[in-house]
Amino acid sequence: MSGANGRADPSTGPLTKAEHLPTNAALVNSPAVQRFSPDKIKGLVAELEVPFDPSVIEWRVTNTANGQPRGRIVPYAGPRAYTDRLNAIFTPAGWTRKYAVHTSANFERAKEKKMVAKVFVTCELTIFGLGSHSATGEEWADSENAGTAAEAQSFKRAASCFGLGRPETTQGHSTLVRLGHTPRLA
Repeated sequence: MSGANGRADPSTGPLTKAEHLPTNAALVNSPAVQRFSPDKIKGLVAELEVPFDPSVIEWRVTNTANGQPRGRIVPYAGPRAYTDRLNAIFTPAGWTRKYAVHTSANFERAKEKKMVAKVFVTCELTIFGLGSHSATGEEWADSENAGTAAEAQSFKRAASCFGLGRPETTQGHSTLVRLGHTPRLA
């Protein structure tokens, strides 16, 4: 990873070999068991909170002005950036996620006056030695990629509970742009 997408503090660096040795069954079955010192936890959380490298940031239009060619765009990173960060800090064996998928009954969507269900996906993200967080993502069932979108949303929301991806979504990084033009970002 590049510097901006890498370490907040190199001394907190990837886990040491000793920290990756096979854990006992109690730790695996009880992920909230603390195996890191408070200072190490602080360092790991700081690494999770490092903003993503600009090369993995994409922009999405969230609001448009009625009848005018302008709108507000916000930055976001895809689930692969989140996975890469977790793998770099904890290795693939140091964390896991579990999904549950649910659908709602059909109900009328006000805008189009049509009957549609929603897909809900709950992701439980566990980082061994730090704990677990869960979150839910949703999408209209008639969307071609409803399951994928809801899954990505739930994973990113659960990861944000550990601080991952927060700088992009909580520090007011939105820009008003003229749509149809490529914005210049500083």
